[in-house]
Amino acid sequence: MTNFIAAAEEAERGERDTRSLCCCEYIGHDRKRFHILGCCCNCEDFDLVCTRFIFCKPIDKRNLDNMLIAFQDRLRLPWRGGAKRISPAALAPALIIPLMICLAALNAKTAIVMMLTLIGFTCWGLQLAERTATKTSFFRSWVVFSVCYMAIIFESAVPLLELLPEENYLLLSLSIGALYMLYRVQKLASLDLVTTQYGNTPRDELPGITEASSGEEQAEQQAHEAVTLMADTVLGIEDDEEENEDAGLMQHSQPNICEICRKVTPRRAYHCVICGSCVKRRSHHSFWLNCCIGESNYRCYLLALALSECALLLGANLTLTAVCHPFLVVRLLGIPLLLPDDCSEVFEDFELGISFVVAAYALLISGFITFVLLRQLFLWWRGTTLHEYKRISTPSGNRNRVWSNWRAILK
Repeated sequence: MTNFIAAAEEAERGERDTRSLCCCEYIGHDRKRFHILGCCCNCEDFDLVCTRFIFCKPIDKRNLDNMLIAFQDRLRLPWRGGAKRISPAALAPALIIPLMICLAALNAKTAIVMMLTLIGFTCWGLQLAERTATKTSFFRSWVVFSVCYMAIIFESAVPLLELLPEENYLLLSLSIGALYMLYRVQKLASLDLVTTQYGNTPRDELPGITEASSGEEQAEQQAHEAVTLMADTVLGIEDDEEENEDAGLMQHSQPNICEICRKVTPRRAYHCVICGSCVKRRSHHSFWLNCCIGESNYRCYLLALALSECALLLGANLTLTAVCHPFLVVRLLGIPLLLPDDCSEVFEDFELGISFVVAAYALLISGFITFVLLRQLFLWWRGTTLHEYKRISTPSGNRNRVWSNWRAILK
């Protein structure tokens, strides 16, 4: 009882201290009060590491780890009610993107090398995050800073005298609409998380996870033995319709129980290892938005992709026709439609070069969005999701069955 009272008093004291913080103060991991201006002035491990580095002495790994932990805790942004912590992964794109753009604006060869490096780095980062199931804000921060830098360069470096006011207003409207829909996707993502017991059935009356799993394992084992027996006689060919009907009856007779969450979930809800929860009608986990795409935000996600595609293509076309030699394609309702013709002189001036690189960067992003949008529209037309399509297209049982059938035919 005494420990409980002490913990309650400590929590109340911490809450009172938090309410009294100004925008530049915060409570550190050691429960001490710090100010942003004095973040690096009182770190003993940092002083010790610098001293040993200057005098060429060995650095203790413990001091180095404590220094990095202190930096990560003290990397803050002024905010109402106390300074908010900034993740180093979220801050890295703010330095990487302008460095990449400035290096690519030097000449054509550097631009090609930087674009190829960007593609390889992005593919490697996405595969690493998916393989390790890491929830990171790096890619979302990359999107935010990319939009900010492209907007700044478009309004400052691109010669806007070559553009019509209507074109600039249209680009601004598409960009704001795309950003708003992306914001809605993130806000609605929390509605798809299955956080409580689904349905009206009491938890005590539900079958246990172990019993359900063992029953499913026995059913799978019996089905596998039957398939193996028939494969020896008729090359593994059986009636798939009867098997699907039996599987459907078994699925409807038993509740949908997640073995990881250990609770009953609605139909077509699948567990996301990255979010740590089941998601209603889960399509996939978007690392670029740091959230899952599910039942509530799927339409907003499609609309955000479409608006982003239009904004990127329009911005790239306006930029290229302004810095390159354009040619007239057609006039639509009195508005000329131009396309770039000769861009060989863009790297002679740094402002023209950086505008050209940003336009190429926008086209690169639009190509990726085109692939994602077409894939999602195809899945929407099929009435399925990306997660379900991957599960149905390459199940392990079908792979083994096809391989056994071909092996029997070759014999």
